[in-house]
Amino acid sequence: MMKLVPWGADRVDDIVDLMLRVAADEDLTPDEMLTACHERSGIVMASEDGESVIAVGVDRDPDGQLVASIRLIAVGPNVQRSGRGGLLLQHAEQWATERGAREIFVGGAVPFSLWPGAPVESSVALLCATNGYETHEFWQSYSVATTYRAEVPDGITIRRVVHDDDVTRVLLAATSGWPRSTDEIARALEHGTCHVALRGESDPVVVGIGCHSITRAGWTGPLVVDEAYRRRGIGQALLGQICRDLMIAEFDRVVVADLPDAGARSFIESSGAVAATRYQRMSKRLD
Repeated sequence: MMKLVPWGADRVDDIVDLMLRVAADEDLTPDEMLTACHERSGIVMASEDGESVIAVGVDRDPDGQLVASIRLIAVGPNVQRSGRGGLLLQHAEQWATERGAREIFVGGAVPFSLWPGAPVESSVALLCATNGYETHEFWQSYSVATTYRAEVPDGITIRRVVHDDDVTRVLLAATSGWPRSTDEIARALEHGTCHVALRGESDPVVVGIGCHSITRAGWTGPLVVDEAYRRRGIGQALLGQICRDLMIAEFDRVVVADLPDAGARSFIESSGAVAATRYQRMSKRLD
């Protein structure tokens, strides 16, 4: 079996270099690699020649189950189709099983993932399907021009979350209303990439939260609106603020990949979004 050695954070530039040869269009940065591959309980393992890398993490999912997530898998062009991909998966599965994970996912299951799943018909999806991973769902990501703007509805204030009072309001609202998104929202607060929609002045109530660039620069998420305040233009106004941020940062388009239901898809399509990458959620039982 191929021997793997652990790579620490000091080897992040080597991972970036490998990804430039494997998937240059993803344009991954060292900061994004550090967040995705070295946050939480995880490990990066590489072949001794540095031509094969896999990053896997183990954490609790929103339902409290211990699961693993493949955060990155890459095989250099010169050694592809040599069986290395399957061996990388075997190493990741063994590592996750030894740490008590019951199931392993391809991206998305553990916070701060680089991808929400495997791109449909990609080499990663084919590799995982060949090695016993099952597909549970498909969903479409969208691309929105950063020129998009929307008026803020009457009675609503939208602002970047900077002051301590707003930080507390957002964290409490996320914990009670959107617990599955709490980790991502907390990270956006740290990065200064969280906007909040508030109703009222003296004691404002959080009715929506819009974040971006948590793991991937130029990607939205979470973007959530209280159910009682939907279809009033709050989501569109939050998206407009995100687009403004990213236009200033010289992005032409923003990627929206977190679309949990038909209502969310209808909302994003109404903003003039166009379909981008289609993903599939894949996993394998480890017990």
